[in-house]
Amino acid sequence: MGKYLVAVPVRWSDQDINGHINNAKIVTLVEEARIQWLNKDAAVEGLVSFDTPKVVVSLHVEFQRPLSADCDVEVSISVKRIGRTSFTLCYSGMQADRNRFTAETTLVVLDRSDGQPRPLTDPERSYLLRHIADDAAVPRIVESV
Repeated sequence: MGKYLVAVPVRWSDQDINGHINNAKIVTLVEEARIQWLNKDAAVEGLVSFDTPKVVVSLHVEFQRPLSADCDVEVSISVKRIGRTSFTLCYSGMQADRNRFTAETTLVVLDRSDGQPRPLTDPERSYLLRHIADDAAVPRIVESV
């Protein structure tokens, strides 16, 4: 299946004094794309277990060009690594057919009852494996966090 693509609306209020989208707001756009993919679209496909607490344990963003509030940003998401209780996602943001940013997050899935990391389920792993970028190497599957 490859990369997941979603159009994320950019709000006028996301702009800073320079008239472009504030860098911190880009992290919010990444979050909104991830929530759409893991919490909403996965549930439509029958995978409701991803609608559990997840915590971002690592975040890296590279800003390539400013974003404007003129149109939505298209965010692609692909899987880089799958661990026992965590997974790493790669993002790319496009607007007006130009690369605007890349990002990477590592998330840990938590058990709703005690807030502790829990192992990914087989259906969750299968869902993640379906979203490996076509041009990406086979993701590293590791047994540690």
